[in-house]
Amino acid sequence: MSEYDLSYYRTEVDRLAVEIQRKMVILGIDWTSETALRELASDVLAKEHRGGPDSDGHQTRAWKELLGLIGLMNMVMAESADRNFEVHGNDCWKALAKALWAAKGPGTR
Repeated sequence: MSEYDLSYYRTEVDRLAVEIQRKMVILGIDWTSETALRELASDVLAKEHRGGPDSDGHQTRAWKELLGLIGLMNMVMAESADRNFEVHGNDCWKALAKALWAAKGPGTR
């Protein structure tokens, strides 16, 4: 893998991790709480949002954007693994990935 590839993945992971954290803040999700992350992972896999009243649509938009970012997170991890390069984001990224992996259950990728 070239230095360009390594730099690309590091940059993308850093950007995605920050954006995921921002969406979680907007949605009031505490990424340091295992319970909150389990609920989020369950919601993500079900593609349903359990948020409260959303009169202005900001929560709905943040939720949809978070789903997209999580999809990109999974794509970057899978793509880099296919190239024999393991990527890791910040602590929020790692905690979210762990919760998603646990929610998917054994024997899934």
